[in-house]
Amino acid sequence: MQDNQLPWIEPTQNPWQLPLLDLRPITQTMIASSKDPVFAENALSYAAEDGLVFWNRIPEGKLNSKVNLSYKIDGKLEAGVLFSPDCMEHKWAIFFDGENIIVVRSWLRELVFLAKTEQKDNVLTVHEIMGQISDSDAPNFIAAVFNFLILSHCLSEVVPAPLPAGLENDTENAAYWAFSLFGNLAYVGSFDENLLPKSTATLRSHTLLHIAAAKSDLAAIEKYINQGFGINAFAGDGLSPLHWSSYAEGVVAMKMLIDNDADPNLLSLDGTSVLMQAVEANKSEQVEFLLKSGALVNLVDERGFSALHRAAEMGHTDIVKILLQYSADKSIKIDSHTALSLAMMNKHNEIVELLDN
Repeated sequence: MQDNQLPWIEPTQNPWQLPLLDLRPITQTMIASSKDPVFAENALSYAAEDGLVFWNRIPEGKLNSKVNLSYKIDGKLEAGVLFSPDCMEHKWAIFFDGENIIVVRSWLRELVFLAKTEQKDNVLTVHEIMGQISDSDAPNFIAAVFNFLILSHCLSEVVPAPLPAGLENDTENAAYWAFSLFGNLAYVGSFDENLLPKSTATLRSHTLLHIAAAKSDLAAIEKYINQGFGINAFAGDGLSPLHWSSYAEGVVAMKMLIDNDADPNLLSLDGTSVLMQAVEANKSEQVEFLLKSGALVNLVDERGFSALHRAAEMGHTDIVKILLQYSADKSIKIDSHTALSLAMMNKHNEIVELLDN
């Protein structure tokens, strides 16, 4: 037995009822770095990446693995981004071109897997994966790695990372291997080559329409609307394209979306309206435009808080004035708080004067 062995989690102590290697002492403490500035630049290059540059490419590894993997979707999975790395400890970027899931090594900007999919009855099914990590990969290991990437990266599930045979008695190196491949999204690992965890979470993309809306790219917005992208579809973060348009400056993207039937009162999956989001961002122009475009001023989120609650609590005086001009209800109370009480609690005296009359 080698020194520095990592702890095991007994089958009776985990949902998969298998012996799991606890990778956290290494994967959650290591910091990824590279002496090669190109790798570092690549790893952090995905903030505005829509994935189009990787479309129509073929992986260098030509192994074709027949698999049977399925994931829950909401009607239709639109082309876009499934996972975008935002730190050096994220080792993958994952995109969808409408037919294929495209899996890229983030540091290398290299296409590794191309998975053919079909969509039916709110399920996306993968039957074939082209590509491999090493020449010795077997199809069942490819399936396990791909499935882990979808669940851990795209669906934020904590599931066992697949570990290669031969390292069972060298657990420290197994954890280093896991970190090199999966970064800090590997928490526990399994040497069971047939383990394919499932998820009940819904797989959603940051669609190309969402990305165009955030960039205020009117030509792209028009293009994707004409291609049939869902105008009120939710992205992986639970927001609609109209929500994403609030990240842009100005209202031109909002106007184009609303003119094409985007719902100004659609609540995100966590219960936030676009108006509430614009209030929180202190964007007066967007707030007024939304109100003129049919946004309900007294709409409340799932907790019962209105846009006025938010503006008063955050000290956004100009927005409070706009909301009051559009008949915001000062009497709405939730958890014993009105907008006035929140302004008083946070000592926003000018807002207190506006509301206390």
